[in-house]
Parts: sequence; C-alpha cells; structure tokens
Amino acid sequence: MGVQKGVQSNILKNFAVSIDGTKLTNGQIDGITIKWNVESFKVIGTMSFVDLTGLVEELPIRGGNTVTMAMTDFDGIVSKQSFKVMGVNTTRGKQHPGVTLTLVDPITVTAMQMYNEMSWHSATMLDIINHPETLKPSLTGKKKDFCPPPPPHKNFVMPLHVSFNVVMHWLAKNADVMFYQSRDSFVIQPLKKLFKRGKKGDKFILKTTNQQYRRNIYEYNLNMGKELLSSALQPTGKVASFNPSNKHSKHTKESFSSARSKLGETASFGLTPDKQANTGAKYFYKSDYHVKETTSQQWMKHAYQDVQLELLVPGQFGTNIGDIVEVEMDNWRLQSTPEKNMTGLWFISEIIDIIEAPEFVQRLTLSRSKYFK
Repeated sequence: MGVQKGVQSNILKNFAVSIDGTKLTNGQIDGITIKWNVESFKVIGTMSFVDLTGLVEELPIRGGNTVTMAMTDFDGIVSKQSFKVMGVNTTRGKQHPGVTLTLVDPITVTAMQMYNEMSWHSATMLDIINHPETLKPSLTGKKKDFCPPPPPHKNFVMPLHVSFNVVMHWLAKNADVMFYQSRDSFVIQPLKKLFKRGKKGDKFILKTTNQQYRRNIYEYNLNMGKELLSSALQPTGKVASFNPSNKHSKHTKESFSSARSKLGETASFGLTPDKQANTGAKYFYKSDYHVKETTSQQWMKHAYQDVQLELLVPGQFGTNIGDIVEVEMDNWRLQSTPEKNMTGLWFISEIIDIIEAPEFVQRLTLSRSKYFK
C-alpha cells in the first residue's frame, strides 16, 4: 500500500491472526478487509494469504473454520474479532498457492442457521430479536445500544422455512430504526436519534499544507444529489396549514421531503384538519398517494444518503459506524477558506478496514441528510 503519512499513524503496533488455533505468520498474509455498514447487521470480510505450509489441506480449510484476529492500532486500542469462513478460493501461482477466505461474523452465521417456528400476538422488534430462543444468547461481549421499544408488530409469525437472518433484516427494513453491530455495540436506534448524537474524536483534516496529523485525509471523493431511491418514494401531496382558532386551512401542492422538513417533530400523516387541531401541530400532511408509515421510514433511510463523502484515512479502532465526526477541509482554489460542501459534521454509515500488516487504513463513507439536522 505504501502509505507513510501522519507520523506513521497508520502502522499497527501488534498483529496476530490464526485459523482454528493455527497462527499465520505476518509475512504469509497479503491483506485483510473488514466491512461494517449501518444498513446491515452482518460484518463481512476477506483474508488473502500465501499457503506456505499447506494449511488448506492440513487443517483442512473447507468452510466453517474460525478465524481470530487480535490487533493494536497506533493509539494503543486493541481490536479482537472472530469470523467464520464462508468461502475458500485457492489460486496456484508459480511457487505457492494463494488463498482468499470469505469471512462472516459468527452471530450472523447463527442467525442464518436458525429456523425457529414462533409467533407473537403483539411484539416489538426488540422482543423478537432480544429473545432467549432467538439471538439473545449470542448478543454477548458488546454493549446493547437499544432504543425504547418501537411500535409492535401485530400477529407476527416466523415460519419454519425462513431463517432468522431473513426475519431480523425484514424487521429492520420495515421499522423506523437501524439495526447493526459496531465494534463495541449491538445497535437498534432510529436514524433521527443517531444523527443527533454528539461528535466523537478529533477532526478529519485536509489542509493545503502537508501537515502530519493523526486523522490526516489521504484521499476523498464527494457524491452529491444521489436521490434516485429517495425520489422513487417521494410523492407529491397536499399540504395544509391549519389555524385551530378559526378552523381555516390553506392547501398547497408540495413534495414529500418539503412537507417533512416543515413538520419536523410534529409530523402527522393523513390527518384531517379537525383532528389536527387536537394535536397542536401547525401543519398536517395529506398524501394523494396514501403514503404508508413504512414508505415514510424507507424514504428517510434513503434520504440520508443524498450527500456522501468517501475518505481514506489512517486506521483507528476507536472509529465506529453510527458515530458523528467532524471534517475540516481547505478550499484548494482559494487556498484558505473552508470547503463548504465537505467541512462540518458527518454521520459514518460505512467503514472498510484495510490491513496490509503492519499498515492499517480505513475507507469511510460519511453521510449528510437534508432532513436530519
């Protein structure tokens, strides 16, 4: 990789990897990637190594093996992870075969193998996931960052032919919450709450001068106007401002996103003006297209991706998906003033750890929303 910046802040202090208890030498390992994303509970990765000792045949490695990793970053933060091997690809070169393993976190594998036929008359997402007959026995070793129970699912049934992995991702998709695991937590929280959390850590900085800095930005890529998915869920509807004292209302045509920005915390969907008077809200939203609650939730989950910034930075195990971080960039054309499109607070929606021992960098996907302020 050859990245030697930030006073060697991208260098691991310790690095150890083993497969079923057999330690690999650092020289054998070509590279490791580990991907964390707020839209998926599972943690996936790959590991490539030169099979100098015939491990594929000797252990053997056929899938289902356990890979354990213990690493210490520049700041002295220790990361210990374990994965199950879900795929093995061997390519023979001129001398020794190269092996690439596909890795998945053990809890996701447990959920993939779980086929429990269960039913609830009324249960929240938390009731179903954090249940002794589903995932609760596996949700250990990390904090549980769970929100108050969201609205219950009525008459919810888990059929025998569907794995719990499918069930839990369906629950997350059809609820006003994100469900994922970070390095230190299992998280079930609404996007709105995640966006309102305070910033963590030092700024990520890119200056016109070549500064040696712990969170120096090596590369960046800005994507704006990624509205394809959110626009597909954004009908135009009727919006009315209502005066409770004289019961007068004014109707206008407005986009779904514009209506949501006005509604803010007092958002009420599909209410008539007489019912709206009892809520004390200034606006109500009535859609011509009968927007359902699930459509509203899916729109919010797409809308936060409208503006995204990708950064390549020194690796740091203290950085987690779901964190709010600050970015500071100079305007390269004016040589001084901040770059307005990129400077400010961002939400980390994805992290890819890239390890070519002893070097450790991260590719971050940062998101900003026009709705969550």
